[in-house]
Amino acid sequence: MKFFDEDNLSPIRRRTLERLTHAALKLYQENKFPSPEEITREAEYAKVTLRSYFSTHCEFVEYVVKKIIGSFEKPKMGDDPEENIARLLNWGYRELNSHEALMRDAMRIAQQRWQNQPPDKDVDENSRLLKKSNRREALTEALAPLKSQLPPEKVQKLVMLMSVLYGTEAMTILKDTFGLDQEEIIELTTWGARLMIHQALLD
Repeated sequence: MKFFDEDNLSPIRRRTLERLTHAALKLYQENKFPSPEEITREAEYAKVTLRSYFSTHCEFVEYVVKKIIGSFEKPKMGDDPEENIARLLNWGYRELNSHEALMRDAMRIAQQRWQNQPPDKDVDENSRLLKKSNRREALTEALAPLKSQLPPEKVQKLVMLMSVLYGTEAMTILKDTFGLDQEEIIELTTWGARLMIHQALLD
């Protein structure tokens, strides 16, 4: 849990949190998965500093992801769903690529959380990484023009299927398994998304 109210931080506490966040981002840009000790050392603070803001390192990483996603300026969507998806994937994969180590670390943490949860425990929606809900919202907005052509349940199925094409998971598989670069990933996922739309309209 967070040990602070971001809207009511003192100036000193706010500057400290900003320095910790900037230090983490600097290390992630060097393609590292920094530990709490490495982050506090980079920010020139004592090892326990992060613990005064977050109960776990995972929560700090999720906070950094939230700050980065909050700074993104998503492209405006129009009336053509295919063009919307192409625009979204082109923009989204460039942003993911520029913060690849951070996003991979966040994915690793999500996998560890799943592995460590008690058997038969329902997944708490509030514990999911923010980027996942943002992905759903972005795809829903991009496909909104289809609402006049398809029933709501089919549009929802498209959102779910396209979420497999769009995100850190897809980027990791396409890079690590198939050796694709950023442009090839954008081209392939856009092609796949267009096929999905065409098929949905034909059914």
